[in-house]
Amino acid sequence: MWLVQKLSLAFMVGTTAIIAANGYFRVRREIEVFEADRVRDHDLIGRALGTSVCAVWRSEGQAQAMQLLAAANAGEGRIRIRWVRLGPGAPVRVPPAEIDGLAPGSTVTRIAPDDHNQAERFTYVPVRVEGMTGALELSESLDAERSYARRTIVDTVRTTLLLALVTTLLSYVLGSWLVGRPVRALVDKARRIGRHDFAGPVRLAQRDELAELAREMNDTSERLVEAHEAVARETAARIATLEQLRHADRLTTVGKLASGVAHELGTPLNVVIARAEMIASDASLQESREYARIIVDSTRKMTRIIRQLLEFARRGGPRMERRDVAGAVEKALSLLRPLAERQKVALAIDASGGPYETSIDGGQIEQALTNLVVNAIQAMPDGGTVDVRVRREDAHPPADHGGAPGTWIAVRVRDEGIGIAPKNVGHVFEPFFTTKDVGQGTGLGLSVAYGIARDHGGWIDAASEPGQGSTFALFLPMQAT
Repeated sequence: MWLVQKLSLAFMVGTTAIIAANGYFRVRREIEVFEADRVRDHDLIGRALGTSVCAVWRSEGQAQAMQLLAAANAGEGRIRIRWVRLGPGAPVRVPPAEIDGLAPGSTVTRIAPDDHNQAERFTYVPVRVEGMTGALELSESLDAERSYARRTIVDTVRTTLLLALVTTLLSYVLGSWLVGRPVRALVDKARRIGRHDFAGPVRLAQRDELAELAREMNDTSERLVEAHEAVARETAARIATLEQLRHADRLTTVGKLASGVAHELGTPLNVVIARAEMIASDASLQESREYARIIVDSTRKMTRIIRQLLEFARRGGPRMERRDVAGAVEKALSLLRPLAERQKVALAIDASGGPYETSIDGGQIEQALTNLVVNAIQAMPDGGTVDVRVRREDAHPPADHGGAPGTWIAVRVRDEGIGIAPKNVGHVFEPFFTTKDVGQGTGLGLSVAYGIARDHGGWIDAASEPGQGSTFALFLPMQAT
């Protein structure tokens, strides 16, 4: 309704201004015409009466002329007429010489104060008879003229206000019906579109631009429904493909860990076999119990290793729950230690200042961390140390991530490897990009890790210098406890 009110106000102001200007000029014109009529009346009466006075004065004498003048004065209500003799000290409102210099039949009119200091219109008609120079003075109060002007102004103002009120009401009613009602319907439709509610088309009976806009909005809603369905299908396909890639990456990592796990299982299997042989070779009861305990411990260790491997390789959807990120790091490192030992790599973790709890899918975060640590291990063919540190850090999300600066949980994985060339740092998270030799990597590990970080509302930063090692930082959002 703000649009209708603004239009009504603008229409009222414009209409009032136009009518007021027209009334102003009309009042001025009326007053000028009224004044011109009064001046013309003075001129006509003065000349006619001056001619008559001169004629009667010459034929019948001064007394009859004054008597004629008195009769005329008595018969004229609003104009007062008198005879004045011109000369020094004559009681006239204009210089006597100006009156004396008038041609016969001419008049002079002035507005001047009377004896009571009230403005009046004075008209003088020269009368020259029998060597005497005088003039007829016609005077009239300006009260009637002023009263007429006031009435005209009041009528004009009243008419202006009435027209302004009528036009404003008319514009408001028509605006509410032709603009306000359709705009409200369009706004309601736009709000429903914003809530992804594309049902209920807008129907406007009028035939104007707003009706055309309503039709376009209805068509847009239909296209949005189709686009929404297409996006949903593409999103489902993308999620399925991404999950397949992640599962493939898990299986790839499992293959890399197989030799380490086999080595890890070899020792407890040898222990089980040896102790079983001892039991079979006539051991004492006490020795048999000790051997049985050792067999149970070794079997549990193998079971735990196999279970960890199966859990890592298991395929499943995300299951968000509140967990300590440091615990996920520990679990991932425990699975990787056999592989690291074979590569003569030490794994070190620093998670002081914890706990670092937030909402995560433990399996996916473990997969992301496993990919980062495996990448670090492979970057050190001659051995070394992989430092994993968990901290709370203030960070600004990258441009492609968006969001405001804040405090994040950062897991930094630093190696002492060969590093990455500057031209390749910006491509390490691209799918199938790898700098390793054929058969040593698929180029999916870092890409999958980055996708997992994005799914959790975070990101991964990479920093590296050739020969100085690399640092990959996984940032996860903090969440209130």
